[in-house]
Amino acid sequence: MLIENLYTLDSFNDDAQKAVASVTLNAHHKIFEGHFPGQPVLPGVCQLQMVKELLERATKQKLFLAEAANCKFLQMIDPTQTNVLVITIDYKKEEDAVACNAVIKSGDAVYLKMNGKFLKAG
Repeated sequence: MLIENLYTLDSFNDDAQKAVASVTLNAHHKIFEGHFPGQPVLPGVCQLQMVKELLERATKQKLFLAEAANCKFLQMIDPTQTNVLVITIDYKKEEDAVACNAVIKSGDAVYLKMNGKFLKAG
């Protein structure tokens, strides 16, 4: 898990199948030493993992990403320039899955838009 390591959760609200979280990135995390030296960028896979972890918190279920039908990384996230992000996840529980639309942004800047399906783990 990346929570409390790569990022900290500042606030989390879950109401009527809509979760909204504010997170602060740890700009000194060692992942940025290799991605990329002198030009830190939050990896896309980490952004997807953050969405998964927050969706697990909202649904109180262990999940894994089964389908990312539409996933757009619109801008790079440099944690030294932008370290506070708002992650909004609209989701719908299905029989053995959770469908979601997620957005990662900061102010007016949008970094990720995704539609996905997560299956219950285990």
